[in-house]
Amino acid sequence: MLQRRLRLAFTLIELLVVIAIIAVLIALLLPAVQQAREAARRSTCRNNLKQYGLGLHNYHDTSNMLPPAGSNWGSPQIGWQPKVLPFMDQDQIFKKLNMSLSTAWDTVMPDGRQARLVNVPYSRCPSDPSSKIQTAEFGGWAQSSYTGSLGSQRTPSANGGCNQFLTPVVNYQQPNGAADHGNTTTIGSLSGAFGRLGPPIKFAQFTDGMSSTFLVGEILSDCHDHNAGWWHYNGMGNAHASTSSPLNIMCSCPSLATATATTAPQCFPGGTDCRAQSNWNYSWGFKSAHKGGAHFLMGDGTVRLINENINYQTYQKLGARADGQTLGTF
Repeated sequence: MLQRRLRLAFTLIELLVVIAIIAVLIALLLPAVQQAREAARRSTCRNNLKQYGLGLHNYHDTSNMLPPAGSNWGSPQIGWQPKVLPFMDQDQIFKKLNMSLSTAWDTVMPDGRQARLVNVPYSRCPSDPSSKIQTAEFGGWAQSSYTGSLGSQRTPSANGGCNQFLTPVVNYQQPNGAADHGNTTTIGSLSGAFGRLGPPIKFAQFTDGMSSTFLVGEILSDCHDHNAGWWHYNGMGNAHASTSSPLNIMCSCPSLATATATTAPQCFPGGTDCRAQSNWNYSWGFKSAHKGGAHFLMGDGTVRLINENINYQTYQKLGARADGQTLGTF
């Protein structure tokens, strides 16, 4: 009597079916995994901004003002971020700085590095893919994914043909936002929470309400030309973004944005190529790698994810601390 042979292997068809099932499962799971990772990155980013909120409020409680962002209010010429180090559990860094130097960031730290190469754990958003962010020593400066808000402020470009967002009242607050790039020591010429040269601003001057005014927002360093990180008063992490440029305009981000984003019609007003990072009317806008929006620290210490499609005039009102305008839902 013949005995049937045992089949010890899959047929080709069975193998292909198994592979197809596995491929379908991977296709279903991968987006979920990516979404979970991005959710975790967003949570970290929100927590970073909450840390800034605690530091700024503690500084204000002690000094009765926000830390001046500019160099005209006391030496050394450091930005506001180094000034809040003692209020953000980073006093061990602050105490080592040689404040008798006008360039305190050149202080040689115990590990032999200059202070300006030292970063802090809350300064970078994990979703930020900027090559400048990935290298702490880019340009010789530690980098940041966050900057103080100039508010609804004029930010004219180096190229005069690249000033698409420079209409008074529409693109910047008038008269408070009239000082170019926040280059003034007069509070009345500043729209937002910080000025590039100071002066010290108090919470009492947020007459529109603390919960409806930006303090700090996200930036992408690959889109910006002021590379001196967060140590220098003239670095991108100090006070170098305005709401005059709409949220998430990526014209100046060739290494990050899609071809569609960098070749959009708004990047070529009147046929002029405005993608250079020195066109500050574009590059000095808040930007984020989070899909659909960017995080902002509000004056009351809360953190909001602002949709990139937010009404533009509402966006201007959120930037201005004292425009007297009624703000609707956002």
